[in-house]
Amino acid sequence: MAVTKIRKVSSYTLLALSAISILIFILFFVGGSELDAKGNKVYEYTGALLYWTYALFLVVVVTTIGFACKNFFNSFQTNSRGALLSVGGLVAFLALLGITYAIGSGEPIQGLNESSQAYNTSGWLKVTDMWLYSIYVLFILTVGAAIWGGISKALKR
Repeated sequence: MAVTKIRKVSSYTLLALSAISILIFILFFVGGSELDAKGNKVYEYTGALLYWTYALFLVVVVTTIGFACKNFFNSFQTNSRGALLSVGGLVAFLALLGITYAIGSGEPIQGLNESSQAYNTSGWLKVTDMWLYSIYVLFILTVGAAIWGGISKALKR
């Protein structure tokens, strides 16, 4: 009974959020546009689309953090060592972000156009390098884990 209720609630939530997203997406493209001084198309409902995207992102972040905390506290009661190991993964990820931010270059890029100069600051450049380096490291770790899993599975036979 509880599983079907959870499934119904999650299905209705998915359908409602998808329907609203589709309506806002259609409104964005059909709602009209005008040309700015440079001849670029400016859509009327860009703000609505961005705010809806921000709202969906906020919902995802809040629910993810909420369920992660709930899972941590529930598992801490039964298996405290396993719960602390799961926190270790989060600490390692934050350490990776800190290290890659520290090694990122804050040197301004030459030859950018006028509109890009707002993001040509040391902070933004270091954040960009942080995400790029973190993606590289996580990709290498993922490929390494896949190879390690295949090799260890083959050796167990």
